[in-house]
Amino acid sequence: MRYSYFVCAVFFLLTAHVQGAPLPPNQLPMYGGLEKIEKLREADAAFLAAVDKSAYSRSQTAQNVVQAGWTALQKGDMTTAIKRFNQAWLLDPENGNAYYGFALVAAQRDRAMPQAEKFFRLAISKKTVAVVAYVDYGRFLWSQNRLDESLEQLQKSLQISPKAFNARSNIAFVYYKKGDFKKSCEWAKGARENHDQLEPGFLEDMCARAKSR
Repeated sequence: MRYSYFVCAVFFLLTAHVQGAPLPPNQLPMYGGLEKIEKLREADAAFLAAVDKSAYSRSQTAQNVVQAGWTALQKGDMTTAIKRFNQAWLLDPENGNAYYGFALVAAQRDRAMPQAEKFFRLAISKKTVAVVAYVDYGRFLWSQNRLDESLEQLQKSLQISPKAFNARSNIAFVYYKKGDFKKSCEWAKGARENHDQLEPGFLEDMCARAKSR
């Protein structure tokens, strides 16, 4: 049996962005790194002014905006997702989850893997980033057949949070790709105990292969 992989990697499930007219700056990660047009700068200034008048700090608001971005991403609404991640980045450039969002958009919408990796690295360089960013970065790396680097990031996720969701299932899959079925079996057992996502039959198959060696 050859596994396509069992974890629901959101950036591999959605359809690639169809090349056409250039996207506007607010639909590009970090506004495309380009100088903003006057109307967009005015809109950002008004947005920041409104936040500063609210009961929440910019960093608190950034967290809420990022969550809105995740919700849009799960619905497949890339346009709204990237706008929310850009707003979060504008509010708090130290919010690692904004860069994590950029990484997912770059990977799933644009299929721009070098750009996605750049944003993954920026994300995990920040103090405020969800542990799942390390897990998804590890998943991203094994998708590029960089297995040892993948293991490094997945192990980091477990150092940060011993119960990191899907870290063990990803590690089990990396060892499957490396042909180490004994370790794959062991990690798959841990994944099941941690209630990670496993493809049906994967654990049994890895353990059977380990015994036959």
